[in-house]
Amino acid sequence: MSKNLIYISLIALVLISSSYVIFNKLQPAESSVTTSNKKYKGMNLVAPKKEIQSKTFEELKENNINSVSLVPYAFVNLDDITISYDHQRQWWGETSAGIKESINHAHTNNLKVMLKPHLWINHNTFTGFLDFNTEKDWQKWEAEYEKYILNFAQIAQTEKVEIFCFGTELQNPISKRPDYWFQLIKKIRAIYSGQLTYAANWDEFDKTPFWKELDFIGIDAYFPLSKVETPSVEELNLSWEKPISDIELIQKKYKKKVVFTEFGYRNSNNSAAEPWTETNAVENNQGQANAYEALFQSFENKSWYIGGFAWKWYADDYYKKRKTIDYTPQEKPSLEIIKKYYK
Repeated sequence: MSKNLIYISLIALVLISSSYVIFNKLQPAESSVTTSNKKYKGMNLVAPKKEIQSKTFEELKENNINSVSLVPYAFVNLDDITISYDHQRQWWGETSAGIKESINHAHTNNLKVMLKPHLWINHNTFTGFLDFNTEKDWQKWEAEYEKYILNFAQIAQTEKVEIFCFGTELQNPISKRPDYWFQLIKKIRAIYSGQLTYAANWDEFDKTPFWKELDFIGIDAYFPLSKVETPSVEELNLSWEKPISDIELIQKKYKKKVVFTEFGYRNSNNSAAEPWTETNAVENNQGQANAYEALFQSFENKSWYIGGFAWKWYADDYYKKRKTIDYTPQEKPSLEIIKKYYK
């Protein structure tokens, strides 16, 4: 081969390589995002006042959501220590009948279901602070709670629900009365054969005593991350390092996968400061979008994390009647981020 031909070949190779590099740099960033391997690409569905429409589940699927959390609320009256549910004034979607029909809609649309009972407590009491002064009062409340939970455990079994979450953010009742919860888990297992978890608040999951008895470690992941009005994705990723380290310690201890039974942010200033609060009234869609992006980036490659359920999604366009600032990602930039990572 002549020297001139060798030089021409080398120049051609350089030009081809340069073109390849330039072409790849021009590709959109989203092309580098691979399909998520998380099992639960979920959304907490707000129970509707009236019978739910099938279009709600179609819209969920259009946004790559494959799982829904259904929440049958019960009301705790501390004055007479009662827990009431399935009453006439309750929203349809929170009742046993509404839950059954919603499960049927979800399964018809090939969506997995987590059934996740919640409590409303009068006197503006946070569930984690629930407390009683006497053994008699504790036993009365526990009997009421058991009746409520076993009712929905039976529904979960009959309707073939994939996950049953038997409690949400009940730190004080669990820390003070652990024996009650161990025996309740046994009673649930006798009824329900699916996957079982508990939704521990972000500041209690490392103290929950019964993870060994469950299938997943469930966390309501409202970790405080930044006091900045609109923190960057990079800053939030750094802030996630400490919570991730704490979660990994518990995950390794019990050798259980982790599900975020709730996670989410409002479209407001400081949305990542105390994500559980609803006090800031300054709209900030970018802050919400950055918080979602950082969460997905931080957990996408964690093999022990199998997904979660964003808080929250309103059924049947009800969100359009709500205030501008809310947790829902509907018709906000954050929904495109969810859709991207859920694909």
